[in-house]
Amino acid sequence: MGKLMDGIHGHVQGQVGGVVFYTANGQNIARSLPRTPRKKRKPTALQALQRERFKVVQEWLRPLLRVVKVGFGKYAPPQTGHNAAMSYNLTHAVVYNEEESRYEINPAAFAFSGGPLPAPMEAIATQNGNQVHFSWKNPGGRDIRYTTRTMLVLYKLGGNFCHYKTYGHTAGRGEDFLNVKGYYLPGDTCHAYMAFIDEETGAVSDSVYAGRILLGNFES
Repeated sequence: MGKLMDGIHGHVQGQVGGVVFYTANGQNIARSLPRTPRKKRKPTALQALQRERFKVVQEWLRPLLRVVKVGFGKYAPPQTGHNAAMSYNLTHAVVYNEEESRYEINPAAFAFSGGPLPAPMEAIATQNGNQVHFSWKNPGGRDIRYTTRTMLVLYKLGGNFCHYKTYGHTAGRGEDFLNVKGYYLPGDTCHAYMAFIDEETGAVSDSVYAGRILLGNFES
């Protein structure tokens, strides 16, 4: 508590709130008290679970930052592509592994893009020597714009690494490729995804899952 010395117009001495008043060499001096750091509160069980789920999605998206910037860039403005991808996959792709007591990504439910373009149908990815071959059918058998191209992703399971192509072949071609030699090793397990993007407007389709691939030997 501070005290008024010599009346209301005199010096103040002592503590008032976060300030200490004292006299030195005939002068009245004020000094703020050092702030006491707040103790970190232990998160509740629900908060801990939410943080774990968030971390799982964040780690999965780490090698895909450039891809989701395009794929989810217009999904939910004003959210950034990364934030929209986080929100979508937290809701749709996170599952709880009871055997290992942890959260993880369901690869078949994961998405790297979302948008209004019709998505590829019956997308399948298979290894063909040093390449992974993607094939699909055009949505509903309809003709699509010649400016519509593929977006391809091959995600290595357990390695947080992916190889991708943001502007591939024209969608009407029905097939495209990603090289794997030099990016992966025989025995790597990968998950394949694809979507469409219009090179003029930047509009995209929802991404689709094209399957799990266990890579075999490469050609010399």
